[in-house]
Amino acid sequence: MITLIIFQCMGCKYYKVDEVGKKEYVNILNIGEIHKYFIVHAGDRLYALNDIEANESVVSGTLVNTDEKVFYSKERERKRIKEEEKNIVNEVHLYLGKEYQDLELGTVEIPLTDISEIRIIDRNTGKEIGVYALVGIGAIAIISAIVAMTKSSCPYVYVHNGENFVFEGEAYGGAIGKNLERTDYMPLPSLKITDNNYRIRMSNELQERQYTNLIEMIVVKHEPYERVLLDKKGNPHLIHDLTEAEAAYSSNGENINSLLAKKDDKFHLFNDENYSINKIVLEFERPEEANQANLVINCKNTLWFDYLFGEFLEKFGRNYSSWMQNQFNTTSEIRMQSIIDNHFPLFVFIEKNGEWKMVDYLLTVGPLASRDFVIPIDLSDYWGDDIRVKLETGFMFWEVDCAAMGFGEDKLLQKKTLKPYLATGTGAMDWKYELEYSDNLYMEQENIGDITEIVFAVTDDLHNSTHSTFLKTRGYYELIRSFTGFPEWSNLNKFKVPGHFSDFSRERFLEVTNKDYDIAVNSLEY
Repeated sequence: MITLIIFQCMGCKYYKVDEVGKKEYVNILNIGEIHKYFIVHAGDRLYALNDIEANESVVSGTLVNTDEKVFYSKERERKRIKEEEKNIVNEVHLYLGKEYQDLELGTVEIPLTDISEIRIIDRNTGKEIGVYALVGIGAIAIISAIVAMTKSSCPYVYVHNGENFVFEGEAYGGAIGKNLERTDYMPLPSLKITDNNYRIRMSNELQERQYTNLIEMIVVKHEPYERVLLDKKGNPHLIHDLTEAEAAYSSNGENINSLLAKKDDKFHLFNDENYSINKIVLEFERPEEANQANLVINCKNTLWFDYLFGEFLEKFGRNYSSWMQNQFNTTSEIRMQSIIDNHFPLFVFIEKNGEWKMVDYLLTVGPLASRDFVIPIDLSDYWGDDIRVKLETGFMFWEVDCAAMGFGEDKLLQKKTLKPYLATGTGAMDWKYELEYSDNLYMEQENIGDITEIVFAVTDDLHNSTHSTFLKTRGYYELIRSFTGFPEWSNLNKFKVPGHFSDFSRERFLEVTNKDYDIAVNSLEY
């Protein structure tokens, strides 16, 4: 397990405990600060479980005696964390049934049915960076917790909120390889001015090599009562009063309007089991003479999607490195088309004259933090009083918290770009020159634990103005894996069929949740 808690928030810290029950939705909070220490409770004994892995039937690992103080116990009530107790937020507790007492140290396999509870510590300070509701029992709970600790994603971004650094999101998600290098615009709602500066930190906390080409701060001025978002091309849009949908239906026809009406950490998971490609259809009333609309979606990728992608990579076994090198040598256009064919993005369609026309799509952003996205929709050639919009993606690839639409013309907004004046990384590296422009010079974060703090000087005109901030980054990353064994060619050949990844996701989900797989496959619809 990787020790990732490098920055500890200043001031008081509190904790609470989230119980993960077998028969309830799984809530995993604050997973961006990865929980590195698994504690197994067997009777009155405590053990540590290292090298942890899980599948649909067992959780395995190496059982050892605890080599450091365990801070949390069931009997302890919520209270302030002392400085010497800060590692409490790294603990995950697995409780075994009463039949377990003394266990033998060494390699163990624990059936999921023998785990009575999972408790994950949540830091109640800064920003809670994820609230997950993965539908399922047993295996889904374990797998989700492990993905939270071993996930393969993208650079983590922390911002200073005036008191400490808090997690804000992941940069240029899905850009695995230089030929998928891309520009990303991340809203920074938590960022505050500190000592006349904006301060952020970008870190590599995963088994990957990260290469950042450009970092800029985009500042957009607006009135105090206004709200602004950047689209995926970096264009600012004024978000007028948002209107919730009159109706919202999932693939199976269920009315999920109340689920998407507001931000409340209750997500639709695109998990209708009869459909490999899942969708949401939203219906909005169009104001008279409205020629411009902005669809605003709060969403992120699922932990399930991250876990599933890891399973796919593992099928290459010892051929993983050569396969990945072939991917790097492929053209950008071919790789992007494969991403689109497999429904990795979240696609947005509008219905015109009885046909669905694609408006745009959102590229992956990782499963740790939701973002607000704006998708501008031109209605100048649209006839009708009602607007029907469709969101579409692969089975459980995305989760949407809310979706709404604003109407009204954009106005000219003042947009300002701030360049970093300090960029100090691990080992006293100065990355300022590499980050100033989009070129062939990169900030190289090739090791777990590499961190760079980037400082932007806040100009005088920003101190007394209302404005929104966005982080513009451009880069890519490479996954580090050392799989063994022979490739599963028979299974891998199936992925040559466009869209198979969505089928794979649905099939694996049904297997893991012990659903009637044969019946479900026979009822598959698109």
